[in-house]
Amino acid sequence: MATLKPTFCRVCEPSCGLLAEVENDTLIRLLPDRDHPVTKGFACHKGINYQGIHQDPDRLNVPMVRVTSKQQPGEFVAQSWDQTIASVAEKIQQIRQQHGADAVAGYIGNPTAFNALAGAAMTSFFTQLQTRRVFNSGTQDCSNKFAGAEAVFGTSTLHPVPDLSHTRYALIFGENPKVSHMSFVSIANPMAQLRQAKKNGATIRFINPRRIESATPATGDVLQIKPDTDLYLMAALLHEIDKAGLFNAEVIAEHGKHIDQLRAFIQPYDADTVASIVGIDATEIRQTAIDFARAESACAHMSTGVNMGRQGTLCYWLLQMLSFVTGNLDKPGGNLYSLGFYPAAKAGALRSLDKDQIFFNSEFGELRLIRGSLPGNLLPDMILDAKNPIRALVVLAGNPLLSMGGEARIRQALENLELLVVIDLVRNATGELADYLLPCADMLERRDLNICGLGMQAEPFVQYTDAVVPAAHERKEEWWILGKLEQAMGLHSLFSEQDNPDPFRRINRMLGYADLTLEQLQKAPQQTVVLPPIPGGRFYSDWLQTADKKVDCCPALFAEAIEQAHSIFHELTQEPADQLKLITLRTNYMHNSWYHNLPELKREHQKDNGLHMHPDDIEARGLSNGAAIEVHNHWGSLLTHVRADGSLRPGVVAMTHGWGNQRSHGLKIAKQFPGSNVNVLLPTGPGSFEKLSNQAFMTGIPVAVSAVE
Repeated sequence: MATLKPTFCRVCEPSCGLLAEVENDTLIRLLPDRDHPVTKGFACHKGINYQGIHQDPDRLNVPMVRVTSKQQPGEFVAQSWDQTIASVAEKIQQIRQQHGADAVAGYIGNPTAFNALAGAAMTSFFTQLQTRRVFNSGTQDCSNKFAGAEAVFGTSTLHPVPDLSHTRYALIFGENPKVSHMSFVSIANPMAQLRQAKKNGATIRFINPRRIESATPATGDVLQIKPDTDLYLMAALLHEIDKAGLFNAEVIAEHGKHIDQLRAFIQPYDADTVASIVGIDATEIRQTAIDFARAESACAHMSTGVNMGRQGTLCYWLLQMLSFVTGNLDKPGGNLYSLGFYPAAKAGALRSLDKDQIFFNSEFGELRLIRGSLPGNLLPDMILDAKNPIRALVVLAGNPLLSMGGEARIRQALENLELLVVIDLVRNATGELADYLLPCADMLERRDLNICGLGMQAEPFVQYTDAVVPAAHERKEEWWILGKLEQAMGLHSLFSEQDNPDPFRRINRMLGYADLTLEQLQKAPQQTVVLPPIPGGRFYSDWLQTADKKVDCCPALFAEAIEQAHSIFHELTQEPADQLKLITLRTNYMHNSWYHNLPELKREHQKDNGLHMHPDDIEARGLSNGAAIEVHNHWGSLLTHVRADGSLRPGVVAMTHGWGNQRSHGLKIAKQFPGSNVNVLLPTGPGSFEKLSNQAFMTGIPVAVSAVE
């Protein structure tokens, strides 16, 4: 007889409540949970279609070891867990002993952020290996926010969220909530929230190079900005607010420092000066600035469309300044810190913001760590060019071959490794080059807690889920795999303590802050507890982590980046009028490099990833809709076809990332519809990332387009 088990989605940040219909330990279907106290029956089709990933016939089921060279299509044979753990542990130890700890590295993918047990397991594993060479997908999409928050608020984990329920004015930069459901704010059914905000009287303005799907008469309009120029629009908004005398002097005097340095930065960037660079009329910029500052309440938010540019950290700084200097930080309807079940803001506090303490010299220039990670764009260089190269790489729930810039160089680097271990659900493009493939349990096959949204929930709640079905075949959870490797290498492990360890001990301690336990959550309706609303009035006293409890309005750490910002502005004034700029196009039919192997989502127009162009740009180049083209620049080239798209502003082209599965023999559907890897057009190596944050330069990329036979 079928039963319904409450669980939640771990594809993106809202963690929407789901019901799993299960019979005889087999998933029948996933449904939205209409009784969930927060998400209330909302779940997008990506969450519902996770059933296809769970039941994918190409899932990894047993440990596999390569039996062919990496220059040939991968052939793998099954091997027992005991033998695999012993072999991998022995090879890692041999490499460490022969070449040192830094000869072993890790790459950590996005799904680990949605796994409550993965973080502690990964930290333990790589810390005990004593390697400094850890990379993660955050440097492809959000590391600028960690760096910005550290510098302005003293902690990488303090990210005030927009209070859409009470705001009267919202500026949303580089985000498309209808498709991506928002990031760095966990909000159930964001489009409904935006529609309600509009009904409440709010003005909502999206800043984006496209007329995005989220912008409707019922939500808000779009200011179509030129790609990678958001910094100068933000500076102009602040300039015009200050010029109108609308900086909140009382708030700044009580809670801020270095305000004169902020004013010095924004001084050159009035609306008239930046208008032609950002592509927005000066009158529109001035009016937006005044309306934002004079609104009864106003909030600001930004996402990957800005993060992935050249100056994402400075943009996040100015975004916080828009909120702070107008008195909208820690104010209802403005930007608030969401406590949740544990004060994450304190966990990310940085001891020193001194440049000499943060940066260190390397053969690849001055570098820093962001939340323990190096720039992902240097991974191939540290394999191919370093004096002490990386020789072993453990990839956990990631696909760097298709997610980072410079596929050819990454492929060469991965082929050059002595040992590549991939821990994942499937044999993806990166896994094709692995020496060992270790099969993971998926989100329906493990116990979990919705930890990803901690500190960023619009309506705080905590939910526990059991594994709704047992892990099939020989799939194991990540903490188990890493713990067994630690044990085999003679390192401290959960398995050193007991045969049946409890990996939730840390989580239970954290829950204690909110006077909760896992047992209470297990017994609660939908295994969910709604937490107190976002507490206002505590931002400056309790959550701000700077030593002097002041918001740093212009961190000294930014000095070099500020000089570079002025140079980039001058560079933009010299740019050819017909220069095309490439942005990333999000879609409802995939998620990063996920969902490529689901036949249900290979709809018409979703079987490849053509280049979207404005009709005027198509005509100007003598092309036609559907024409075969080459897209090329200094870093690479690819072949695809044109898709006419009037939602783009002229001069902007767009393409969906995560494609390029021509050699993904382990994914039958993805290989049948491989598409083109747009990341071959992205810069890689030294100079290809923002020094402040390690964030890769991935949007606003100059490209040229030409016809091919």
